[in-house]
Amino acid sequence: RGRAPRLLLAAHHLVVDGISWRVLVSDLERAYAHARDGLPVDLGRRTTSFRDWSARLTDFTASGGFAAEAEYWAGVADAGRKAARLPVEGTGDNTVARARTVSVELGEESTRALLREVPSAYRTQINDVLLSALGRVMSDWTGSETTLVALEGHGREELFDDVDLSRTVGWFTSLFPVALTVPRERDWGATLRSVKEHLRAVPHNGLGHGALRYLAGDTRLADGRSEPQISFNYLGRLDVEDEGGGLIRGWGETEGAERSPTQARPYLIEVNGLVREGRLRLHWTYSAGLHGEETVRRLAEEFTTALEEIVEHCSAPGAGGFTPSDFPLVALDQATIDRLTGGAGQVEDVYPLTLAQSGMLFHALSEPGRDLYTGYFRARLDGVTDPVALAQAWQRVVERTPVLRTAVVWQDVPVPVQVVHTDVRVPVTHHDHRDMTEQERRTACEDLWDRWREQPLDLGSAPLLSLTVVRLSDTSVLLLWSTHHMMIDGWSFAGVLSDVLAEYAATTGGPAGPPEIRRPYRDYVAWLDAQDQEEALRHWGAVLDGFTAPTPLPYDRAPVRAHDTRSSREIRLTLSPERSQDLYTFAREARVTVNTLVQGAWAVLLSRHSGEREVCFGVTVSGRPPGLAGVESIIGLFVNTVPTRVTVDGESPADEWMRRLQDAQAQGRDHEYLPLAHLQRAAGVPSGTRLFDSIVVFENYPYDEQAATRYGLRLSELGGDEHTNSPLTLTAQAGQEFVLALGYDPDLFDEETAERLLGRLDTLLGAMAETPDTRVAHLPLLTEGERRRVLTEWNDTATAFPPPVCVHELFAERAATVPGQPAVSCGADTLTFAELDRR
Repeated sequence: RGRAPRLLLAAHHLVVDGISWRVLVSDLERAYAHARDGLPVDLGRRTTSFRDWSARLTDFTASGGFAAEAEYWAGVADAGRKAARLPVEGTGDNTVARARTVSVELGEESTRALLREVPSAYRTQINDVLLSALGRVMSDWTGSETTLVALEGHGREELFDDVDLSRTVGWFTSLFPVALTVPRERDWGATLRSVKEHLRAVPHNGLGHGALRYLAGDTRLADGRSEPQISFNYLGRLDVEDEGGGLIRGWGETEGAERSPTQARPYLIEVNGLVREGRLRLHWTYSAGLHGEETVRRLAEEFTTALEEIVEHCSAPGAGGFTPSDFPLVALDQATIDRLTGGAGQVEDVYPLTLAQSGMLFHALSEPGRDLYTGYFRARLDGVTDPVALAQAWQRVVERTPVLRTAVVWQDVPVPVQVVHTDVRVPVTHHDHRDMTEQERRTACEDLWDRWREQPLDLGSAPLLSLTVVRLSDTSVLLLWSTHHMMIDGWSFAGVLSDVLAEYAATTGGPAGPPEIRRPYRDYVAWLDAQDQEEALRHWGAVLDGFTAPTPLPYDRAPVRAHDTRSSREIRLTLSPERSQDLYTFAREARVTVNTLVQGAWAVLLSRHSGEREVCFGVTVSGRPPGLAGVESIIGLFVNTVPTRVTVDGESPADEWMRRLQDAQAQGRDHEYLPLAHLQRAAGVPSGTRLFDSIVVFENYPYDEQAATRYGLRLSELGGDEHTNSPLTLTAQAGQEFVLALGYDPDLFDEETAERLLGRLDTLLGAMAETPDTRVAHLPLLTEGERRRVLTEWNDTATAFPPPVCVHELFAERAATVPGQPAVSCGADTLTFAELDRR
């Protein structure tokens, strides 16, 4: 009477673990609420049963699923044999009946710092910190640097994609040993790093140890000399979060014993920690027959003192740093990490370059002159009344986009890496041209643009982005920016620009909304690391089987071997809205993309000019794997150029042939991430042999063209200066007006040749749209002007001739013109024209 109702739940440890209790309490709360409200009790979707999990785990172990871990666990066992044993003070029994417990606790302020502030210093978890303190206390007690400690894991590891154990009740707990090694010197920074690395090295959170020992029967793990003598288990926070409002309003004390008094205890000392009422509480359980209370209390108090010292150490200026496990995608030692990161707070992440980035770095460092992969762009923005706020909008976007805070390091590292910095300032230059005349302003902007394109980006300094804002009027600016393709491609930049416009609008009184949540680029790097490159190489080997040489191009001047090819000149062709719609309609009705349409037309053009039925050219792909969730919004480098090998089937209708071309390309989508150098090796061609000399780029960036309008802005006069290392680069843009741009190397092609090629491509596209069932071989190639020249001008052979004249009349006319010149000779006799005419 007079107290709240209490509920006693009892279950054997064989059927519940700590997580199971939370599941049961949560289900009880939910069932109670449903029953109270008169609703059918619904506990939600069933998760994988404990029986099914046990069967899957057994089969996984039997098939060698944990075989790769066996040597690791054997090494732990060996370290345990070499570690000092715990000192004992008596010879009594180690049974439950003789068990005693010493309890200590940490103050609320220290507990708060331990849970919230300490982890950020060395990127630790609470277990890392607690075990660092335990390892130091045990080392001081035993005199050994290494202590073998038994730990518990939740055991619900994600081994199988089709297994969900999140709400399954059962005893999943894994038990495994860890050889904690701490430095001899009392350096908490070194101790935290050492223990953290030991714990991060544990595979599958210890699940494999029990599987190998008990299911696989690995006798190396069952040696009694390598058994831990001390266990540690941190149970987390056990406070009820919704005290007073829910069914469960607090935890009561449990009466009665959990184990039989005669049961033998597995460890000499058991340390259990939990947080309740804002304090870390630690319970040290020991056998009174083996240790005195004074000894254990001293150890427990040394443990709390060690935690206090760790809190103080981590709060000191300059404390903190990274360890190799913080950067799992790249193998770096501690010295290299210290050199790269420069201390705590300056670096956010380190990971390797992708294969495509590595290729770009190689070209940037090895080729003289302008970096081929630095892009220079400009655009006019109307509606900008505060250029400083626009620059600040760029800064905020950079602050929340890791890849824009990234630099490249390639010296004194095992492999080139990209380092994501925490604090990066975007270099911005401001100019004010409002007082100039229109002509002066135009000239000044062109001069600035010419100088801008000569400014390189330093790959080793973040960000690989530079801005110039030129104020043209009170409401308009010219924006110049340069970026490096190693960090951002065209698709990504469309997202960055959208974010910048949204930020500017939000800070200048325009419409505001939450920023788009984007996954970091490192997630893509991790995805790449998990791919089967051998499978991708086999795919491209099959695609390029039999390839010997790139498709010939109609050069005006053939390239020499040492020529550094670059598409640095460009001509453009813009189709009318009506003709553009005709192309889009054809693509839709033929069930192909406009991209495939352009590629097909280019293949026919190459085939006609080279005389080869099979052609090969490069195609720029988005490179964003469909299997990576959220990849469409990730900012970074994904775009890649892969070979497209096409057999031009002259007897097939154009639309049917296009569909086959599209289907063939779809088969390689999962393997588009391999860089060109790897594809050349897959083709088996000699080193230096190019796979193609022309590239097709289809720009379909996901830029919201209405975004600027929604924010009261207008984007216009968008332009850029980008080069490729291909003799010919065809770029297509599908908007209201379809645009084709042909970039060419002026050392190899005359402008007239480039114009002729672009015009013939236009003819092919128009013919496909007009008569899609035309056989490919019958598609016209020549432009209207060329057809007129061939059919009309070159066949217009009519000319004016004089009236017919006899031969003797022609001779008389000649004699009157040159009478004294010799006309005929015979031996020593000669007659002039006049003499012969008189005869």
